[in-house]
Parts: sequence; structure tokens; C-alpha cells
Amino acid sequence: MLSIFGGFILLLTSFYVLYLGAEIGNSLVSFLGILLAGGAALWIAVSRMKQGIKYLENYKAALRALEANPQDEGLREKAYRAGLEFYKSKRDNRKILPPDEFAIQNDLLRVITKDHKKTK
Repeated sequence: MLSIFGGFILLLTSFYVLYLGAEIGNSLVSFLGILLAGGAALWIAVSRMKQGIKYLENYKAALRALEANPQDEGLREKAYRAGLEFYKSKRDNRKILPPDEFAIQNDLLRVITKDHKKTK
């Protein structure tokens, strides 16, 4: 989250540099502002991707822990919460849609029933 904030600070700085370039009539300063804006956009995009990967890894780890002990209700709840966070991170408004809820339930059911299939 802090790195996204840093990207926005850099973006605001680039707008100020663009303004200064226009005020003094120097195209080199304006070009520097454009480069800063591009760098800020790249910084924000990479930070969002890293954050999404972190949520995905947490979700996968929770599913692996549940797979090791499918009867544990605490692990099931932890996997469900990690799934909610992962799917929320995919939406701009951080809302869970019915297909997301369905996917989480399918993942949990797949992990839980995998153990039952092995014992039969």
C-alpha cells in the first residue's frame, strides 16, 4: 500500500513539473514531467501486481493448509477469508460478485472432497 502511495506522490510531482515546464516555456522540463508521469504509472501498476500476487499466495497457502487437514473449521474459515481478499483485490470497487463467491466455494469444496476421494 505504501508503494502505491509513493507512486501517486511521484505522479503529483510530475504534474507540477509539467506545469513548471509550461510556465517557463522549457520543453525539456515538460519532457521530464512526461517521463516522471510514465514512471509513476509504471510504479503504480507494478505495485498493484505485487499486491495481487501476495493475495494469491496467501489464498493458495490457506488452501494447502486446508488440504492437509480438511476437517478443521478454523482452516476452512481462514481459506474462505483469504479467498475473499484475493477476489476483492481483483475488483476496483473491492466488492465480491456472485461468480467470485461461487469460485471460492468451488475451491473449498474441491480441496475438502479431494481427501474423501483418497480414502474411498
